[in-house]
Amino acid sequence: MIHSAPYGVPQQPLGARMDGRYDNYPPMSGNYGVPMRPYDEPPASLYDDYGDAALAPPGPPKPTLYVYKLSANCLAPWLLLMEAKIPFVLIEVDITRGESHTPEFLSMNPMGKVPTFVDTDGTVIWESNTIMRFICEKHRVPEHLYPHDVNLRARIEMAMDWRQTVLYPNLTNVAFPFLGFSKDRSRIAEGKQSLDKDLKVLTDFYLRETPFIGGARPCIADYSIALPLLYLYRTDYRTPVKVREYLENLASQTPDWNEVTDALKNFMANLR
Repeated sequence: MIHSAPYGVPQQPLGARMDGRYDNYPPMSGNYGVPMRPYDEPPASLYDDYGDAALAPPGPPKPTLYVYKLSANCLAPWLLLMEAKIPFVLIEVDITRGESHTPEFLSMNPMGKVPTFVDTDGTVIWESNTIMRFICEKHRVPEHLYPHDVNLRARIEMAMDWRQTVLYPNLTNVAFPFLGFSKDRSRIAEGKQSLDKDLKVLTDFYLRETPFIGGARPCIADYSIALPLLYLYRTDYRTPVKVREYLENLASQTPDWNEVTDALKNFMANLR
């Protein structure tokens, strides 16, 4: 079923602490709206799909993105579509209820995974980073999100592959037990040691000379890497200051950040 995504508003600045043992609140975009208490539910959207009001006459076909809103892998392509101002339909799939393993869903994506992207011509793409590459290649997006310069493009591709093969597995070893996504706590200590090294690669290599991975403005590699890092705010891992500053900066430069991350932040705030 299609769910309207609530439109986020800026919340209190990063700095308040969570229960003493956590770093602080995940970063919020501060570009618009009226401040609310952290993790308040924003007003419901009047939109079933992005780009057209619910009561407007049907327009041209729109691509569809299937997501689970607590999955950072789903948030990245969602954020890309929002920031690139591409009209699309968002369909929320509750993977905890087996909605990604129905015959209808499996006929579209035999892996039974989200995110899944269906373009207007029926092309089906899964895997978060591949979806973002596909969107950037097929649809018109701002140049800074996926530059044509071959050197910058290679740097972005390298960062996304590093995220997928190195950073993300170590991050989930640490974060998933705290979030209730895994019962295996045996790899937390090892994961923390690996994260110490990984996050130095992020800050001392990828962010050494520029505020974002592709330069002065965010790119899809920043979306891919930064959004899973939000998981760490609900663990006892001490996220380095440089990483928290990077996330704050990205949030401040991304008007749709609040809307896309709202459900995840509410989920983490309500964990016991």
